Order: sequence, then structure tokens, then C-alpha cells
Amino acid sequence: MISAITPDFLPHPIELSVGRASDYTTLARFHYLAGAPATWAGVSVARYDGRLIAVAALSYPSAVHRGRDRAFGLTGQTYGQRLRWANANVLNISRVVVHPQFRALGLARVLIEDLCTRCKTPYVESSARMGRAHPMFERAGFTRIDPATLAEPVYYFRKLRTPLAPHVTPPVTP
Repeated sequence: MISAITPDFLPHPIELSVGRASDYTTLARFHYLAGAPATWAGVSVARYDGRLIAVAALSYPSAVHRGRDRAFGLTGQTYGQRLRWANANVLNISRVVVHPQFRALGLARVLIEDLCTRCKTPYVESSARMGRAHPMFERAGFTRIDPATLAEPVYYFRKLRTPLAPHVTPPVTP
């Protein structure tokens, strides 16, 4: 465990560590989407005085995503080509939940940063309906791709290292 944040008004440090999928259920009721992520590739948690106060989940990507297709120029490729590209190049931050008593401390950004440092793919992405209202991914250095319609979530990605797949086109600049 490492100390993630130690605000001067708290008597104890907030500890950041690797978590488990089961940690998500403790805070799931505070997330705007019902249910758990479909897959688990990693979990980061924050604890205060032993109490779980925040959790972020890293998942395997969906095969096709309109935002990803637009951002990386994958639109004309077959389903199989897009699936292979996604599996080789992307992991997805599928949930970030902070207990209401601990919001506005920057914990979401700290957990996102932790997931990014442990991510083994060239890119990490996320889709968020709340992206229109909350800039946490932009604060964590992600590029924002606005959807074509209001019915779609905002797409975010962050380059972590050089892509593995040679046919990757450079991302469009929003």
C-alpha cells in the first residue's frame, strides 16, 4: 500500500492499493449505472482508516465502439479487424466510484492514474454518460471525443505507450 492523498484536514492518510472485483460491490450503489462491469482486468481501491472509500475497475474492451472507431479511424474495418485491434491495444476503465463523503478530494483522478500505470496496453479508454457534466477523465489527461448524438456516451482515450498493431492510424484531434 502507498499513501495516495493526505489532506491536511484528515488525521489519517488515504491508502491506495490493488483491489478485487468483490470490492466493487461495496460501493456499487453510488454509481449511476446498475450492475457490475462485464469483465475485470484490474481494480484499484482507496481506503481511509481501513474503510473502502473508492474503487475503479479496468475491463477488457468491447469489440466495437463508435467513439473508438472515430478516434482511431477504424470505421471501415471489419468486425474481426476492429476486435483484434481492440484486444491488442486497449483496456477500458469501466467504473470509477467514490463514496459521497469522500468526493471532491481528487480520488477519482488518483485511481484513474493508478489504473493507467498498471495498464499493459498502449491505450486506455472510457465511455461516460456523465462525461458531459464531470471532467474527471479530462483532468487525468484523456482526450475527449464527443459523440455524434446525445444518446451516446462521451468517449475518452489516453495514449500510454506506442501501439502494438502496425495499422493504427493517428487519433483525430477534437
